[in-house]
Amino acid sequence: MVWLCLREARPIVLVVFLARFAVGALGAGSGDRLGQLPWGRIALGALAWFCVTASAYLLNGVMDLPEDRANGSRRPLASGALPARAARWAIAAATAAALLLSLSDLGLFLCVGTGLFLGWAYSAPPLSAKRRSWSSSVTVIVMGLCTYGAGAQAAGGEPRPGFWLYAVVMSAWMGLVGAIAKDLGDIPGDREGGRRTLAVVRGEKAARTVTAVCAPAVALAFVAGALVYDPPLLAAAVVLAGGAGWISWLCQHPASGRERAPYRAFMVSQYVTHLVIAAVLLLSLLTG
Repeated sequence: MVWLCLREARPIVLVVFLARFAVGALGAGSGDRLGQLPWGRIALGALAWFCVTASAYLLNGVMDLPEDRANGSRRPLASGALPARAARWAIAAATAAALLLSLSDLGLFLCVGTGLFLGWAYSAPPLSAKRRSWSSSVTVIVMGLCTYGAGAQAAGGEPRPGFWLYAVVMSAWMGLVGAIAKDLGDIPGDREGGRRTLAVVRGEKAARTVTAVCAPAVALAFVAGALVYDPPLLAAAVVLAGGAGWISWLCQHPASGRERAPYRAFMVSQYVTHLVIAAVLLLSLLTG
């Protein structure tokens, strides 16, 4: 059951949230040597945030059962391998663990509480932010900012000049690119579930066009911001720009059976970008 719950919580997403938390922590520790960072606090905070993310995505899986089945999802809940009752127990356990693990740090506790609220607001009634593209994007952006902020709080240092640059840009990448691209492969289930996403209301072509425009716009904002505020981050901005071009090309050249290709490109791009950001921050700490 534990393994099935982890699979339902989407390991690829759990890892990228930990990557966001990690660069948040490294970006707030630039005034210290690498060995002087509070690694115990950071590890505890990362575990708490892992529980926040697992709780949010398990809740999303439980609330999205009809839509996921309509979309042909093979995840454990939709396939019937994981009982909904077991998933609900896991949500409760992950929520409690997240709160308990963050009790020793008020700032982190507030971030954890906000993250849990956003996870509920995204998936569950009466808010159900997932039902509309604009509310989904806003929720996802705030969740991204909260993740980077939680990492910074766990590190307990002063954020470097470019901290809010990459935190804001990569959160916008989540909300303006990923949240819309994800809907491209979920149109049948979203329509059946009564959602009013951009892809359902305006059609797949409109959603592809918005994604194709937003991706390079966010990437170019990162390039411009890096040039002005933190030149070492330019390497990460260039990587993101390359990913944006890839996504735009995929959106403009749709192929049957590859509706999820832009979202996969979004995921790969943010993974590589976070690796480059982490390398830049680690170099800063090593030479600091």
